[in-house]
Amino acid sequence: MQGHVRMIKVLLKGVRLLYVRKNWVKISLVCLVLVALGVTLAGCSKPKTEEESTGYPEPGSKGTIVLATTTSFRDSGLAEVLVKEMEKVSGYTINLVAQGSGATIELLQRGDAQVGITHAPDLEQALVDAGWTRMPFMKNYFYLVGPKDDPAAVKEKTLPEAFQVIYEKQLPFVNRNDNSGTDVKERNIWKSIGLDPDTFGEWYIKTQAGMLNSLQIANEKGAYILTDQSTWMNNKDQLTNLDFITTSAEGENIYSFLYNDPQYQVLADYLKTDEARELMQQFFFDPLDEE
Repeated sequence: MQGHVRMIKVLLKGVRLLYVRKNWVKISLVCLVLVALGVTLAGCSKPKTEEESTGYPEPGSKGTIVLATTTSFRDSGLAEVLVKEMEKVSGYTINLVAQGSGATIELLQRGDAQVGITHAPDLEQALVDAGWTRMPFMKNYFYLVGPKDDPAAVKEKTLPEAFQVIYEKQLPFVNRNDNSGTDVKERNIWKSIGLDPDTFGEWYIKTQAGMLNSLQIANEKGAYILTDQSTWMNNKDQLTNLDFITTSAEGENIYSFLYNDPQYQVLADYLKTDEARELMQQFFFDPLDEE
């Protein structure tokens, strides 16, 4: 850079000496100097960083984190596209680990995952009590689906009413039995009508499997099952023996983002953006407004 500056000074000195002879020589040399100066400055400028050119950090520049979540979020189809966008805006590489909400919360409590997305408010409270931030950001509904001929004849009934009839007729019912958000919701509905599912007989089929796998078992056995709306909508074409039966206010299903380190606020902020909200709607989730 200093060498270029000395060169420019020499040229300017030459301009002053020639000025007395020909004004046009001065003008021409000044133009050449300006061109040389422009080239010099352009050559000395640094290339833009990824963040300067796109507004986002370099991919993976902030390291790798684990996002613990539910199988219903994974099986809805939203997780794959949303995680890619979260990586882009944050600079983190995000590894997705999907289990039931109970197991997911245990991962977070042990420190084996840095952030989480779950849909079990009662289970999440333990993290909130320990100082974690819980941000509800979207919802859908739990659906009761079952055989196309609906042997319980419970279409358009509320979820508690439908459960009561299924119990009375002892019709096959698939339960996840994995302490997931879906499992907890289903058990709460049974309890709301005074029933304890731990006392049920062989008609009550326990899978200890994720949402999609449990739906596939219900499809094979011609059984009823409680499922989240988005997993059903994303996979119903392959579940040819099942049909939507009913839902009601008792089936509200709220998803929350959980974190306990301020550096992950960037991920929470992204989930509030119009772009993220549009993705949620594409996969049958309703974005929640900030309270």
